[in-house]
Amino acid sequence: MVLPSELTDSKVKKAGRTLRRTIRGEIPITDPRVEEAKDIAQTFRALHQKPLAKANMGLRSMVQTSGCQVEVSQRMKRWATILDKLMREPQLPLHKMQDIGGCRAILNSVDEIRRVESRIKKNRPVTGYSDYIAEPRASGYRGVHVVVLYDDRQIEIQLRTWVMHEWAITVERLASRVGTHLKSDGTHAIQLLMAAISEAMALEEQGKIVPEDLQSEIQRRRLVADPYLKGTA
Repeated sequence: MVLPSELTDSKVKKAGRTLRRTIRGEIPITDPRVEEAKDIAQTFRALHQKPLAKANMGLRSMVQTSGCQVEVSQRMKRWATILDKLMREPQLPLHKMQDIGGCRAILNSVDEIRRVESRIKKNRPVTGYSDYIAEPRASGYRGVHVVVLYDDRQIEIQLRTWVMHEWAITVERLASRVGTHLKSDGTHAIQLLMAAISEAMALEEQGKIVPEDLQSEIQRRRLVADPYLKGTA
């Protein structure tokens, strides 16, 4: 068992490489290096527990100080999800994975997101930032991600409105139903449909009218995705 005090970035990085090679079948599962790599990676994951709890409390305080009423939650990235991300992003070293510990605040408007975002940036060291409201992902995902430091560990804070959150939850449910990873950018029929729906939802959230051409495109994409939605594809 590796002790937390014995962990270094180089050891964690090496463990991530070993796990990738094992999943690809380049290293047999019985190789002693595999068990050592799992031990190091799981110890590294566990080191995010206390910083995550502090980040959750800090986010709740910053939300309240910003005058917002909001739902705040936290989650540790599951072991299987860590392995999945290592394979999906082969250039990402394990020790630089920013979202092993994550908090999420669901707010009532984009204006509230900006207020909380500003307070986070003033109060915590920021190591990463993605504004998927100003520049939505091709998948249609919208939200703001701010990666901050707590006890030298990176914790990702996600800020969404309820509309953005409902869209993201729907994508997760659809992914479970069809057995396909839909959260990333892609060209699956359901991904293309949800990207168009996201655009329409964003316009409605801004109080704007959804143009007829977008409504027609959503209907067209829905017909293409319908066999997957019904499980007949």
